[in-house]
Amino acid sequence: MSKKIRNNVNIIQNTSGIIAAIGLDKVGRGTLGNLITPATWLLNYKVQGNTPSAVDVGIYASGFLSAFAGAAVSTLKAYMDDDINKKVYAISQQQEPKFQPFILPVQNYGVNPPFIEAITIASHGGTTWQGKNGQWVYIVDAKGNLVLDFNPLDAVKVYRPDFPLVKSSDGKFNYSSY
Repeated sequence: MSKKIRNNVNIIQNTSGIIAAIGLDKVGRGTLGNLITPATWLLNYKVQGNTPSAVDVGIYASGFLSAFAGAAVSTLKAYMDDDINKKVYAISQQQEPKFQPFILPVQNYGVNPPFIEAITIASHGGTTWQGKNGQWVYIVDAKGNLVLDFNPLDAVKVYRPDFPLVKSSDGKFNYSSY
């Protein structure tokens, strides 16, 4: 059962939050319903260290303009986040156990398309790779710093900084792919 929960945590939280907000609105406490999402974000941060993305915050803000549109878009995003998490989990399982907790989806780094974020991460000094399931990931150390010399197992494509490290005129590292 825990695997099903882990694989669908975003959609479960999103659906539960929508139901709770509707319930609070029905009993005349609609303002409290607006606090459900930030409360969920706080709980996720306290338990897992996760913070909402810029897209999540934007969807939350749009809910004030149209509750139905905000709920629909947040449900779709929750489904997509769960799909990304499943793919990242599958990729991480291909690596040594000591590295698995530090493998993250490139979507955590920024809001550009995954391929662009992979290149951006490499230019900032990190190793990124695409798994066989199409998902791009990167790795950080225990302090959250990008790891520049990781050799992923079972990767379709890898981007990482060139050695010796040389910064280009814009302050980013030169990188290559293999």
